Amino acid sequence: MRKMTHKAIYVLLFTVLGVISSHGQILKYSDLNTTTKRPKGGFGSYEASNGTVYNIGDTLIIGTPSQNNSFAFIYEGTILTGYDRAGVQVTGNKSEILKIEVQGTKRSGFYAHLVSKSAVGLGIKLRVDLENALEAGEIKSSRMTSDEALAELKKAKDKLDLGVISEEEYEKIKAELIKYIN
Repeated sequence: MRKMTHKAIYVLLFTVLGVISSHGQILKYSDLNTTTKRPKGGFGSYEASNGTVYNIGDTLIIGTPSQNNSFAFIYEGTILTGYDRAGVQVTGNKSEILKIEVQGTKRSGFYAHLVSKSAVGLGIKLRVDLENALEAGEIKSSRMTSDEALAELKKAKDKLDLGVISEEEYEKIKAELIKYIN
């Protein structure tokens, strides 16, 4: 067996590191709107327009259908059977993110597409146009809204006034919630 040269070792090392790092790339909504080339790579995370970061392995919470009894931006199926709009039966289910892809064209624009497990059947996957699904309420955001944060802060203030929590606990809660309040 021949000895590997330093050059061959470096080439092998950089190839392995390139493959490993390509699966950890973060895809950002802001990047999709400013590029004319389809972003490539194995994306491990997606930063949505609202600032929420979705990672492979995270759980999506399915909201309610935006069109009658079906979802407009969530599709259910398999590669073999094809994908159709998901029905009302997936409402309220939790689904693990398996893959983050880029869909679209240069002309129509690019968007993030998540592939996740379906809780409805074995082998069935959900394909989610995330930004549109979030906007339509088909996916519940893990990020707190301004109104939700304000309501939580008011509850904490009431607890402080009643002596249930300390001033330090209240300030800690306030510091966490204030970033969500517009």
